[in-house]
Amino acid sequence: MTFRVELARSAVRAFERAPRPERRRLERAIDSLSRNPRPAGKLVKAIQGTKDAFLRMRVGDYRIMYEVVDADRVVLILGIIQRKDLEQWLRQHS
Repeated sequence: MTFRVELARSAVRAFERAPRPERRRLERAIDSLSRNPRPAGKLVKAIQGTKDAFLRMRVGDYRIMYEVVDADRVVLILGIIQRKDLEQWLRQHS
């Protein structure tokens, strides 16, 4: 059974601004999240914040920040962030 993937507006903008080869990698990663939002291995880590707990998937120099709503079978992508900007994004969202 698959999950529906929804992207926040900021995630869509970041995806569109990414270089074409990175966009292809991000697209494959997003597709894989619809099949398995919590894959085993080192690519996905849980991030514990003060407000929300969400997951981070590593895709090259980008990080896909998302949360999984199991009851609705939805993967909500909160942001697609370059690694260098991740700390700032985490401060704003936790």
